[in-house]
Amino acid sequence: MRTTTRFPRIAFKASMYALLLQALISCASQNISQNISQTISVNVNEAALGQFAFGLPEYPAERVQEPLRHSLWATQYYVHYSETTNANGHPLLDMQGKSFGVMLSAYDWCMGGVEGTIQAKDSTGTLRTYNYAGRGAEIQVDCAPFFKKGSLINAAAIGRTRYTYATGPFGDGVKGLILVPFRTIATDTTVFPTGTIVYIPSVRGAEVELPDGTRATHDGYFVAGDIGGAIKGNHIDIFTGVYRKNPFPSVIQSKSSATFAAVQVQDSRIKEILLRLHSPPETAQKR
Repeated sequence: MRTTTRFPRIAFKASMYALLLQALISCASQNISQNISQTISVNVNEAALGQFAFGLPEYPAERVQEPLRHSLWATQYYVHYSETTNANGHPLLDMQGKSFGVMLSAYDWCMGGVEGTIQAKDSTGTLRTYNYAGRGAEIQVDCAPFFKKGSLINAAAIGRTRYTYATGPFGDGVKGLILVPFRTIATDTTVFPTGTIVYIPSVRGAEVELPDGTRATHDGYFVAGDIGGAIKGNHIDIFTGVYRKNPFPSVIQSKSSATFAAVQVQDSRIKEILLRLHSPPETAQKR
């Protein structure tokens, strides 16, 4: 009798173990699925990529979990180009107050301060790129006449702008990164730390005019490679190189109510390619 009563118990225990094992497998599968959704990997044929690495594959944004999704709004910044120098103008100065030999009109000088990067010919006629280096102790140029009252731009701070020679052809961002047209964005680093890759689905497919005059189809990827005093929270500033027109009208509307969807990219291969693009030449070769 004892042998006949033990089999049901054994069968019951086996059934319970099976249910427990199934539950553990299900839980593990969910965790694996969540990890995969946060480390999405896409196939990249780097040899087929165009200028500025355009041509990256579509990122499966719908698989990205909520913490990596963002609602953003955007403005635009670019390299201010000064066509002519002005012998009676205002000099570009470095942090020690030494002149670079470039004299600009008050307007060009102030616009360069706003954008943070300016291209102008030096005293030898060579076109050079100068990048924001910091603020001087005193106001050098009165920039207030060029900005509307109530503007987010601090004219007094702009009037104290000092420069340095840029490492990159289009200027420098932060933490050793150079600026890349249509790729770099200035961000609030508490939202997107420097080096973060951001994918904006609504930009994918947009045609952009590159600095050499050729056209390319944007793939939607950007790099958080710069900062700005007015860039706070979900506001990003998209760098467009020497191109001054608005390349993404549906995204760049310069108002906080005009938001769009974006996701934080978790693909190591895409990040490697885009950070190499933002590295100075000698650094990029080591990546």
